[in-house]
Amino acid sequence: MSAPEAAGGTPESLSAAPAGPTFPPRARVLIVDDLLENRLMLGICCDQFGLFHECVENGLEAVEAVQSGRFDIVLMDIFMPRMDGLAATRAIRDLPGPNCAVPIIAVTPAAAPAMFARYLASGMTDVVTKPIIPSRLAEALSAAFAQSRATSRRVSAARSRAARRA
Repeated sequence: MSAPEAAGGTPESLSAAPAGPTFPPRARVLIVDDLLENRLMLGICCDQFGLFHECVENGLEAVEAVQSGRFDIVLMDIFMPRMDGLAATRAIRDLPGPNCAVPIIAVTPAAAPAMFARYLASGMTDVVTKPIIPSRLAEALSAAFAQSRATSRRVSAARSRAARRA
């Protein structure tokens, strides 16, 4: 007897169970953290989610990488040398062009509600606490991808309207 039959279910009922988040194909994530262990853990999660990723070690490198326009989402540590995550987020939001709108998810052990509000006020789109819980990271990534798609559709529609008026 198969496991579904033993449990009183059918194989069809198992396939109807909700699947985990799915992500856009070829999506690219920038991981920003000064600690190698954290970069490795986030990289493993991205690999498991089928996401391409690159890593940098501080906020200055993050701003430079985002300027290239090759990232769909940024996972940003808060406490780093040279430029912290809050300053890097503000610098990214000040970039010219569409790269300034890349979703940025704070990844931090500082989990107090007042800190969450500070992260969001800096321009971050969500917060994931350390130690990383892969299901929470997947949830935040999924929401950020959905937000990014909606923003892209609004920008495309506005450009189309502007082109028709011209």
